[in-house]
Order: sequence, then C-alpha cells, then structure tokens
Amino acid sequence: MDGKRSREALLEFLDYLAKKGLMNKATASARKAAANSVLSILDGNEAEDVTIIDIDQLFVRYANLAGSKYKPESLNVYRGRLKAAIEDFKNYQNNPMTFRPSVQSSGRKVTERPRVGQGEIDAADRSVSRPIASVSSPPPASVSILPIPIRPELVVQIQGLPYDLTPAEANKIANVIRAMASTE
Repeated sequence: MDGKRSREALLEFLDYLAKKGLMNKATASARKAAANSVLSILDGNEAEDVTIIDIDQLFVRYANLAGSKYKPESLNVYRGRLKAAIEDFKNYQNNPMTFRPSVQSSGRKVTERPRVGQGEIDAADRSVSRPIASVSSPPPASVSILPIPIRPELVVQIQGLPYDLTPAEANKIANVIRAMASTE
C-alpha cells in the first residue's frame, strides 16, 4: 500500500481542503478532529486504507473504548463528520478533477438558533431546521455548516452560505443577526 488512502493521507486531505478554500476552515477542522480521534483506535494495518473501513463497526469499537467520555449525540456527530470526510476523500481519490466537497444539506433548509449544549460537540452541531419555499432555480453550491463559537459553551451555525457570497449579501445576513441581539 502506498499510503494514498491512509489515515495520515485523510488528515492531510482535510488540511488541503481548508488551505485551498475548498471547504470552510472550521468545517474541515471539525472533520479532522473527529477523524483524528476516531481513527486513532486503528492499528497500523487497519489505518492503511480508511476508505474500506466499516464505519458502523468502527463506532461500536470507538464507543466501547472512549464512549464514556461522550454523549450518544456527540458520537453521532463524530460519526457524521467522519463519514463525510471519508466520502469526500474517496471522491477526491477517484477523480480529483471533478471533486466537489459534500454539502450536508440539500440547500432547502434554514438553520435556526441552536440550543445551548453541555459539551463542545453538542453545542457545535445542534440545530433546528425547517423547509423553506421552493425557488425556481436550484440553489447555488454552498458551504455545509459554518460553526461560529460565540461563548465558551455556545456555538451557532450558519448553513447554506453560497461560495460566491457578496459583501452586500454578507451585510444583509449580518443585519438580520444584529436585529436579533438582546440589549439587556
């Protein structure tokens, strides 16, 4: 095995996505943290090709070894992040020229304010979504989820931002958020 599909190659790939602006840095970092933590339980032979790992079986092992440190919701978040990271990695390995990072939403959901969570993983990934009205044209490609830590135990998420967001559009979004601020 030449290491092209190894644990280390996956982690380097996630760094590459962030460095080249192909994925939001926070998203790439969150996926890398999950991959690094979960894949750390693999021995050298198992880590040679992460694209053939049975993720469900891996999470049974991970929960048995480290699960007491995490809530079930947190483990599910890690599972989703690892699965997305490996899928993107496989797609890139199969055809780098047509690769586009995965988007965790169909683009038809709007993320509302998340609830305050007990742990970093929970707070970073809780959201309530609702469908929005159909539009005549398909939505532009967007980043998956942009987590923004605002307090030690509170991370809000913005979902569905287009890659070609203009400064005027960013100001419009910022103004909506400013209007929600409490003046207490």
